[in-house]
Order: sequence, then structure tokens, then C-alpha cells
Amino acid sequence: MSAISSLLRSELDRFADRHELTAREYDVVFLLISGLSTVAQIAERLGLSQNTVHNHFKNVFRRTSTNSKAGLLSLFLKDTFGRQVGLQPFIKRPSVLLIEPDLKTRTAIREALTARNMRVEEESDSRRALSRIAELRTDIVVADLALPGSGTQTLLAEIVARYGKQPIVMLTTSDGTASRREWMERGAGGVFAKPVSVDRLVFAILESFVDTPYDRSRLVRVEVDVPARIDDRVDAHIGNLGFGGAFVPLPNDQMGRESFVVGQRVRVSFTLDSGEQINTTSEIMWRRASSRPSAPAGIGVRFLNLDDPHRAAVEEFVRRRKLLGVTPWTDPQPAHPKHHRRAQA
Repeated sequence: MSAISSLLRSELDRFADRHELTAREYDVVFLLISGLSTVAQIAERLGLSQNTVHNHFKNVFRRTSTNSKAGLLSLFLKDTFGRQVGLQPFIKRPSVLLIEPDLKTRTAIREALTARNMRVEEESDSRRALSRIAELRTDIVVADLALPGSGTQTLLAEIVARYGKQPIVMLTTSDGTASRREWMERGAGGVFAKPVSVDRLVFAILESFVDTPYDRSRLVRVEVDVPARIDDRVDAHIGNLGFGGAFVPLPNDQMGRESFVVGQRVRVSFTLDSGEQINTTSEIMWRRASSRPSAPAGIGVRFLNLDDPHRAAVEEFVRRRKLLGVTPWTDPQPAHPKHHRRAQA
């Protein structure tokens, strides 16, 4: 499939979900936006009569509140261009200032961040941190909780007073008594116990850095095949799992208009590979009534009542799989220290 065809499919999937198009209506619209402008051309390509294609278009016009093929195309293009503009196709590489007195820890963190194509600068003197932040236009500060000199508490207060919550400050600590909640209330973006899990730190930086709903959703969701059960009566498999919800593919014959409707609450049960059993009440946020070439029928659900241990288990499951392959920034070339480079997403 060409890049253009793939993009059209992706955008049409969203358009069809929004307007609840059937699989055949989806095919008709796809051929229209692909350049087949007449009913005769579309009928020939699909092996249907022209009357059948006319009827499909009438149904699509009714579902989309349009009254012509030109109006339908205009609506699709308006939706697509509006969404593409909102995706911000160019994003910054994170600039990280690492303030860590222990050489071994500093080296491990630096290598992990650099491998993810982040720009990393190091500073051993916390008293120089503010001037280095201004010089480097830092996005993320990773600092040891027990910094010598002015100390982390003073440094964090000075950064928040001067810059607000940008840059984000993430702390590493060997002090098991340190209160994560207390430091977060002071303005820290995260607290990580030593020895630092660099994968968790990397993910936290990426999660904090992305600022569009699309990129954040893409980061905190992962394709899976996890056996599940809905309302203790329907066997299924979760196809896409995120921090706060999941997509559950279902057969077309189970997606009638009276079943699995938006707003309905269902009980979803599934087991992670760690053996953790998750049982949660979920709300159906969207539904895809019928399968299409690039998207199966099913429901998108939001978890409503995960307790902290189960939420942590789901998040760890997603992070572990996402970090196996995520390399969100490319073209790792040196950048001028006073200017962010931009890399195509």
C-alpha cells in the first residue's frame, strides 16, 4: 500500500467511525476520495449495480448531513486537514541537563538518553544549573536529590520561581524515605529511586515532553493480543491497551445498534503476562460497528475504577512493550546549543 493510500485509509477510518458508516459505505467513500468521481466507475470497481451505489451514497449523505458527492468530499477534506494541522508534524528533540555527582549513574543515564536521540548536557555544580538552563534552553533537568552545594530543594525552588514548570525537573534519589508526593507538590516532575531504572526515566521524559493529544495517545498505547472477557459473557481479545483504556475487537454480528452503545458501562476482565488479573468497570467511549480493511469492528473503553496496584501493573505492561521499539526522534546530529533542532515525526 502506498504512503498516500495508507494516509487516506487512516483518515477515512476516523471519518467512518465518527459517522458510523457500514463496510460497503466505507468502500464507496474510499473510491470517491481516491479519484473515482462517477457512480458508474465506482459500481464497476465494486461489482455492484449503479442503483446499489446510488443507495449507498444516499445513506452516506444522510449519516454525514451532506447532500452531494462534492459536499461529502468537502467535509472529509475539512476534517482531515484540520486534524493534520493539529498533529504538529514537527516536534522538538528533548534537551536534557543532567546534574548527577556519581559518574557510573551519570554515564548510564546519559547513554540511555542519547540512545533515544535526546540532547544531553552534564553539569556537576548545582550552582551553575540556572545559567546552564538559560544557555542550553533546557527542557528537562535530571538532578540527584542530595546535590552538594545549594542543594536540590533550593535548586528546584529557584527553577520553579524563574521558569515555572518549564523545564521539568526529575529527581533521582537513594534515600528511601524521600516523599514523592512532597517533591511533586514542590514542582518536581518525577522521583526515581536509585539504582535508577533508565527505561522508566526515559519513558517519563517522553511522556512529559510530548504535548499533543495525538502524540501522547500514541506513546501510552501499545498493540497487544490479550485474552479478555466482557460482562462475564463475551470472550474477546484486547487489541490495543493504554494507560487508561483499551480497544476490544468484536465480531460484526455482535455490533448491532442495540449492543455495546456509547456511554454503556461494561465489566472488562483480562490477565497480563505477569499473571496480574485485571477486573474493571469500563465506559464505552466509541464504537466501530463493522470491520474494514485496516480496522476491525469493536469498542473503545475507558477504565473507571482501577486501584493503584492494578493501574501500576497496566502502566508497566505498556511501558515495557513501548520502550522495546520506540525511537520517536530521528536524525541524531549535533545541534547548536542555543537552538532546538526539529526532526520530522
